Amino acid sequence: MTVPVNRGALAAMTIALTLASSLSQAGRYDTDRAGATDHPLVSRYAGSTLYLHGAENHATARTLVAGKGGPVQLAVEGKVSNRMYFGPVGRGSLEIFRNYQAALREAGFETLYQCETAQCEKDRVQSTMVRWPRGVHWTGDGGSDPYIIRIFEYKPGFHYIHARKQTPDGTVNVQIALRTGEESDASKGRAQQFMQVIESASVEQGKVTVDASAIGAALRKDGRIALYGILFDTNKAVIKPESKDTLEQMARSLKNDPGMNVFIVGHTDNQGAVEANLGLSRKRAQAVADALSGQYGIAAARLQPHGVANLAPAASNTGDDGRARNRRVEMVVR
Repeated sequence: MTVPVNRGALAAMTIALTLASSLSQAGRYDTDRAGATDHPLVSRYAGSTLYLHGAENHATARTLVAGKGGPVQLAVEGKVSNRMYFGPVGRGSLEIFRNYQAALREAGFETLYQCETAQCEKDRVQSTMVRWPRGVHWTGDGGSDPYIIRIFEYKPGFHYIHARKQTPDGTVNVQIALRTGEESDASKGRAQQFMQVIESASVEQGKVTVDASAIGAALRKDGRIALYGILFDTNKAVIKPESKDTLEQMARSLKNDPGMNVFIVGHTDNQGAVEANLGLSRKRAQAVADALSGQYGIAAARLQPHGVANLAPAASNTGDDGRARNRRVEMVVR
């Protein structure tokens, strides 16, 4: 019998974990932490107790992926959700791990790295990960709880998996680490499970405005400045209203230095064909130049628009955050 995942934002995800009957044991390991719930995309192993939880809207998580000489660390950015569970008494870490493996596989996830006890020890996975939980966000007093470190200390029955799936809503990374329960305290016989779900999420732009003096100083010092407050809808060259503050500061910097002429350069990420991005970036640069001359009184002769698509990236295009940094307008001194 299986318990399906709560079908939230990813309707196509069908993660299911085998139902396991829970043998009751008095104490905090029988009751979920107040206010805690499972992640809407991935369920717990049935009968487990949700001991710690936390989330960050945009953060970096450390993961492991397979490399030529063993696993290598890979930083993944996005919305990061953390859970720690204690399994039901009598269900070993390998049994629980097999359920997670099967559920992720059946849901269409690609395994990027996984190991069981012997291989994990050979690859030094626990020693690599020992400080990871302290670097993630926990709600309430979770950050000081000893179990967030002890799960990654060497114990028998340690297993790990990192899997990824491309969905219509973006990329979802799931990593899960488990180990055998303690032998002597109230959690005896309860396998510990650390689960982290990282959903791709773009950083909301336009929240910081660079003032005219900062723009002028950068142009005089570096000959260029990248601006992220000029916003457009996807595949469009119409400037969004929330770009007004940045346009005003650009115009003011040019009025403060009337002898300065600039290129207005449009940049895109690498999504789509280069030729299409070249055309789009040119149109966006032209729209900015037109706004500066038509709305703010900057002589058109002082502005020369160009578009370079994704030919001059400011960051890697492999992640959402890098692509967001690449979508920009630059002022370059002529």
